[in-house]
Order: sequence, then C-alpha cells, then structure tokens
Amino acid sequence: MAAFSSYEHLADNFNSLMQRYAEYTGQQQQTHSTSNGLSSGMSSGMSSGMSSGSLSSGELNTIREEKPSEPIHIVNIVIQHPPNYELDQDIDNKICAAFIKSKESELVEHNIRRVTFLAFKKGSYPFFYTFRHRLHWAEDSIYRHLEPALAFQLEIHRLKNFDIRLLQTNNHILHMYYGTAKSSSGSTVTDSRFFVRSIIRHANFFTKEASFDYMEREGIRATAFISVGEKYLQESLNELEVAMSNPAYRKSDCNHIFLNFVPCMVIHPMIVKEKVKQFIERYGKRLWKLRVLQAELKMKLRETAESPEQSFRFFVNTESGYSIDTNIYIAAEDANSGISYLSSFEEVQGPMHGIAVNAPYLTRDFLQQKRCSAQLMETTYVYDFPDMFREACKTRWLLHVKQHELHKSVIPKEFVRFTELVLDSHDNLIEIHRVPGQNDTGMIAWKMTLFVPEYPDGRDVVVIANDITSMIGTFGPKEDKIYMRASEFSRAHKLPRIYLSVNSGARIGLADEIKTMFRVCWLDNKHPDKGFKYLYLTPADYKTISSKNSVQAELIEDDGESRYKITTIVGEKDGIGVENLQGSGMIAGETSRAYDDVFTISLVTCRSVGIGAYLVRLGQRVVQVDNSCIILTGANSLNQVLGRQVYTSNTQLGGTQIMYNNGVSHHTVKDDISGVIKIFEWLSYIPKHKGASLPIGPMTDPVSRTIGFMPTKSAYNPRNMIAGATIDGTWMSGFFDKGSWVESLDNWAKTVITGRARLGGIPMESYVPKPGCRV
Repeated sequence: MAAFSSYEHLADNFNSLMQRYAEYTGQQQQTHSTSNGLSSGMSSGMSSGMSSGSLSSGELNTIREEKPSEPIHIVNIVIQHPPNYELDQDIDNKICAAFIKSKESELVEHNIRRVTFLAFKKGSYPFFYTFRHRLHWAEDSIYRHLEPALAFQLEIHRLKNFDIRLLQTNNHILHMYYGTAKSSSGSTVTDSRFFVRSIIRHANFFTKEASFDYMEREGIRATAFISVGEKYLQESLNELEVAMSNPAYRKSDCNHIFLNFVPCMVIHPMIVKEKVKQFIERYGKRLWKLRVLQAELKMKLRETAESPEQSFRFFVNTESGYSIDTNIYIAAEDANSGISYLSSFEEVQGPMHGIAVNAPYLTRDFLQQKRCSAQLMETTYVYDFPDMFREACKTRWLLHVKQHELHKSVIPKEFVRFTELVLDSHDNLIEIHRVPGQNDTGMIAWKMTLFVPEYPDGRDVVVIANDITSMIGTFGPKEDKIYMRASEFSRAHKLPRIYLSVNSGARIGLADEIKTMFRVCWLDNKHPDKGFKYLYLTPADYKTISSKNSVQAELIEDDGESRYKITTIVGEKDGIGVENLQGSGMIAGETSRAYDDVFTISLVTCRSVGIGAYLVRLGQRVVQVDNSCIILTGANSLNQVLGRQVYTSNTQLGGTQIMYNNGVSHHTVKDDISGVIKIFEWLSYIPKHKGASLPIGPMTDPVSRTIGFMPTKSAYNPRNMIAGATIDGTWMSGFFDKGSWVESLDNWAKTVITGRARLGGIPMESYVPKPGCRV
C-alpha cells in the first residue's frame, strides 16, 4: 500500500512504486508480502528501495523463470485530498480510470492483478475504486466504495447467477445491487431483483451482558433509542423504496437483504431467533410491500463464554407476505470435501438444510413468478390463500384468548386442513392433495376444515377462487365447470361457501391460427377508413386450415380471383367464443341457488368484472378490498363508446366509494388478509352447517346484568345502546355482550343501523332505526 497527497504526487512517484514489484514474482511474493511492505508518508514522499532479503541472484533468476502466467500482485493506493478539496466520486473515478489506462503497459509488465484507489479527505467517508487486469483495466463497479479485501464478507460471489450492477445509495455502509437473471442471448429476462447487503462491525464481545447490550443497540429489539441494527434495516428499506419508485425497476421481485454481524457474541441462538422475529415482524408489511422475499443474517455466536465460536445463519422468509418463517442453521464443514454446509439447528429441518453455505442464490422459480404477477396487480396469488386462512385463524384465536382471559394452551397446533377439489376425466369432483401451481385452469376450489374458537374440533367450508395469473382470471368452460361442481358440493353437504373473486370476466379469445391468414376486402382499397365488405382466405390458406374445422367459408369469385369468404370463425380451441357466455349463465343460476340453500360470502380483491361481478352480487354478502373494483365494463371501453375521456379508472366505476355507499359491499378492508379475517368474523355467527345449532360462545357479560346506557329524549347515538360505550371515563354497558357488536352496511341506508352481536354468547342480528328517522 502506498499513500500520496494528490494524483500529481502519485504520477511523480509511480515508477518508484512499480520498482518495488520488479524483483518479486512467484513464491518470492508470497514469502515477502507478509514480512515486507511499502510505506510512504504524505509529507516525505516515497521511501527508499526494498531489500531483496537473503535470496541469492541464482535464486532470483529461478523465481523469474517460474513467473506465473496469471498476474498475482495487488496495489492499494491512498489519495488524501486537502480539506478544501471538493470530493466528487464521478470526477475522482474518471481521473483514476484515465491514470490506470495510461499506465496499462507498466502494470502488465510488473505482473499487477488489481489496483484499488482509496480517495478521501479528513472527516469524509472514503471512496474506493477497483481496477482489474481481467477486465482490461476497466473499473470493477461491483466493488465501488467497497474494500476488496472485505468483499468476501458481503458474499458477492453468491450473486453469480445474476448480471449485477451497483446502484449508488446515500448511505455508504449499504451496498445495493440490481440483478437480472442470466439468460441466453435474445431471450426475455423475467427475473430481476435487488440485493441489499451490509456489514455490521463492532468490537468482540465475550460476556453475556455485553452481548445483550450489543443486541439491543444493534437492532434485535426496539429500545427507547433508535438502535444501530434497526437503523440498518430501516435504511435498507428506505433505499429499496427509493430504487423501486423508478419505473425501470417496477417489476423487481424476490428482493434480498443480507446483514453480516462481524463480532462474536455470547448468546443462545434461540434467544436471537425470538429477537429477530420481533425485529422483522415490526416491518412485516413494509417488507411485503417492497417484495422482500428473504432476509439473511450471518452471526458468530457462543452459547457461553467457554463455548466454541460457531457460525450461524438466520433466514427470514416472507414468500406469501402474510406469514414469516424463521430458520436457524449452523455452518458445518464436511470433513472429506472441506465444504461448509447449512445444518438445521432446530429439530425440524428447514428448507435450506444440506445446502452449501456459499451456494449461489437461485433465480425465481415457477411459483415465485406467479406470486410476482399477482402482487404486481396488488392481490394475492391464489395458492397463498390457504396460508392466509391459517394466519387469519391464528389471529382469531389470539383475540379469543385475550377477550376471555384464557390460557394460550387452548390454542390448537393446527389451524387449517384442506384438500383441493378438482375434476376427473368425467367432470366429477374429487378431493386430492397436489403441489401448488399444478392447475391448468383459472379456477381453484378447496374443502377446508377451519379449527376456530367457535368450533375447536373444526368446521368445514368450501372455498372457490379465481387464479388471476391464469389467462388473467377469465371464465371459460373449464372454469365454469369447477365453479359449478364446487358450489353444488357445498349445497349437497350444507356447508358455507366462500368465493374469492379476482377475475377479468368471461373469456373472449382469438383464433390464433386465423390471425396470420385472413385478408380484407375493402370498400375502397385507397381509403380503408371507409370500411370493408368481408374477410376472406385464399384457396391455398383455406386448404391448409380447413382440416382444423376452425373456420366456415363459402367459395366466391371476386376481383378476378377465387376467394373463400369467411362466414363463421369457430376456432381450433374450445373456450374462446360464445360458449363462455353460456357457462356464465349456468354459474349465475347456481350462485342464486346456493344463496337460497347455504351461507354464501365473497371477498373481492383487485377486480371483479362481468360475470365475476354478477356472482359477487348474487352471493349477496360482500367484503371488498379498498383498491378493488366491481364492474361490468371497464373504464377504457366506456370512454371509447362515449367518445371522450369520462372515467379515469375502474375504481371510479366500481370502487369501494361506489359499492360500499350503494349497499353492494357490506364491509371494506385495507388488504386481503384483513378481508379473510372479516370473513372469519362473520362465520363466527354462523352455524357449522345448515340446520346445525348456533355457535354459542362464552359469555363476556352476565345475562342478568343491568344495562348501563339508557336512551334519552334528546339526540343520542343508538350504537351506544346496542354495544355500550365509555362515557366520562365510565363504561356503560349496552344491550349486547361487550365487544361482540359488528356493524355492517354502515355507509348505506343511514337511517337504519344493522349488524351482528351476541347476547349471553348467542349470535343475533340487530336492526335499529336512528331516533327521529322514518324507516
């Protein structure tokens, strides 16, 4: 390493610097690099020449003859600018690059492999620029502002499945890379993501007390002050949010955060896991919003001060966005190969057990692509809904335990059990277990057993859902049949039926085999805007396509040639024409029958169009997510019909501000998970199946109690009489059990208050007119 006071100082002494490498190649470099160094003061300039030690001239000649084919030497150059120097990384980088290019022949001659510049001035963060022989002395931008000797701590080599480039951040401690999956030339890149990486350095800790104090300050638990570690994550998310606001990065997904805790700490791994879970859960929604798939923490831990140091990896996965899985692994070295592998620390093996520690990150798999497509439309991938139901059930149990002051031991270990309902070769419904994503249609159905507080032994429901990632969730003949059979299954077994509506209406397909063949007979060939007479095929094209029975045509003579005038386009594939409308009528009738026979409820997320909107309305009970719409025709189509820009978005036509105020939607929620929780809340008032007794819960208020709130002759809020209220710091009980009242349709027909509640634990519905209003 050599230090200089300016770039001019470097230029004046560069030849002297290179002389230090003139006598050193091969083994001599290895023996002398640890015992000899190059020192230089900013004021005194370059020091005197370096001695060759005790090697004889014969030995030196031997070493020269054994000069390796690959460069081996490394040069680190420090430039300390004066205090009044204006640091600019672009200017510094250009100066360094120009200087290296001008000295390329000298660098090659002296067997230099890498040159790293460190430019700084007192009180500022240093800038690093690395230039490599293998890049023909261009800058290795991946290592900009990163000490190359410490790059291994960021494990950049694990990104080798991606073409990566460094993005500049306001925080020099954070290193953000944008990666696109490597693909063959000409193929479309479908996997792009951000990698945010950082090194957390600190002094080594040997006592348990010091480690706890460190963990507090490094962000494993929120304290009265903002901890350093939490700041790392917050700033990582801030930088990620800024980057993703750029339209060029909008489709990035499966983003990754890596934090390397350098110091060794004395603390048990399970304690760290709990702290990490708390740490991550506070930012769970933001992680999902920024599509962070995984956060990885590397730590060196000792369980006691006398225990050996072990390398641990904590992986936090948020694949679905609604549940967080945390797994602990130990880096165990294989005695035979010397390769370190991840070994699960807990009894239950994690998904990465047995994978090499340095294994590169895999590109996005099939399910992650589907999940990304759904999330870009601000909804949930259909096969993530069972996991969401599990989280909603867990939430209901935690609320139940808190309300009734029960011990957590009453919470079951299993919350949801389900089988998928699919059609066999004879279009009969069968129950199977299969891997998510194996569907070949855009409609999925399950029979679910929910272990809820009202029915700890389980209650069965039928769930039907659109798959927005399959032909944008449109309805075709196959989708209609699955919907029909699943709905009939719920009626046959008298089970509640839940419909998760996220679709684009009936499918309108195109006969792709005709698109490249048909021709147009214009009314005026010179003015196509005047219209056309008919579409036709040439005799050669008709002969090619006639065997597929996708088109009907009649032979005519026109314009001096034979033509096959197209009368009907059927299409080679089934499910692209009017048969879809026939199926829509079928499932609309089925939904009406289901509403009469069983409990039906729908959750609308993203959009529900055409027949999807009809099904929601015919099912009557609707929970609508804030960013969703219920429409028959889109805003763009209506604007084209009207001939001017009247509507700006689909939510203007069927958003919550329309459907909730009009009484179509009973409840509105902020996101999908809140919608599922609201469905569970409604189900808590509904019998296990049609004809069963009501789910009577534990009493929160004695039946014989005196109602505390009394109506007055002056204006008052009737909700206080229904549910009770705290007035002047005193709780005044209402007619129903405390905490059991759930109002619905509260933004429609405002002269009447409707909702559900419990009286002595018994579910009831309530209709109360507002005082002074005519009903």
